[in-house]
Amino acid sequence: MRLSAIFMVGFMATGCVAVADFTALRDEVFLVKVDNRKLKETEEGLRKRLEEQERALKAAEIRQQAFEEQIRVLEAQSRRLEALTGRREDTEVKPPTKIPSLEITASAPAVTPPPPPAGSAGLTPTAAYNQAYNDYLQGNYDLAVAGFEAFLSQFPGTSLTAHAQYWIGEAYFNKKEYIKALNAYDRVLADYPTSDKAAGALYKTGAAYAELEDKAKARVFLKRVIEEHPQSEEANLAKQRLADLR
Repeated sequence: MRLSAIFMVGFMATGCVAVADFTALRDEVFLVKVDNRKLKETEEGLRKRLEEQERALKAAEIRQQAFEEQIRVLEAQSRRLEALTGRREDTEVKPPTKIPSLEITASAPAVTPPPPPAGSAGLTPTAAYNQAYNDYLQGNYDLAVAGFEAFLSQFPGTSLTAHAQYWIGEAYFNKKEYIKALNAYDRVLADYPTSDKAAGALYKTGAAYAELEDKAKARVFLKRVIEEHPQSEEANLAKQRLADLR
């Protein structure tokens, strides 16, 4: 009897120890799971903040590039104005201080005045525009941009002004210089919002952002085409482009 009692007491003590160990192990596993979940949440939060910072940096880079491009455009326009001013000063006829006497004979050849200097300075607005547009059609995009910008400088208030600004954007777009293209399209939308080139500028702005892999901004401008110009050809193109972005 005494041996049986001792055995039962030992067995019960061993069972209690095993239960206590299991409970402690279970609690430790639970704490490890909680810690892992917290670590995952922390890691997810850090990843999201890193992505936000990367997007902010990319947006800042795009804004910086746009600002630098605006500076370059202003400098180029300043140089062109200086060149045009110098060209006009050179072509001005200044009276001589002393007119020499000329002896005219029957055999003297007729004097033919020289032709006017070539260039857009002597062209009509339509001729200057067509010259730049022909350069664009032939793929001479740098010449086209220079021609259209000279046109805008000399003839800022014509019915072709918005068109010239739009084709500057198209030239840069075809050269895959999308930041410069965006700046040109933005000028169309800001300065000529009621022009017949407004729908095209909106659509190509969305297309340029798509090429820059900024799908969010691309969708914004493509949807604007559909909402603001629903009957335009660009609206159909915008619908197709939106479908491709999904």
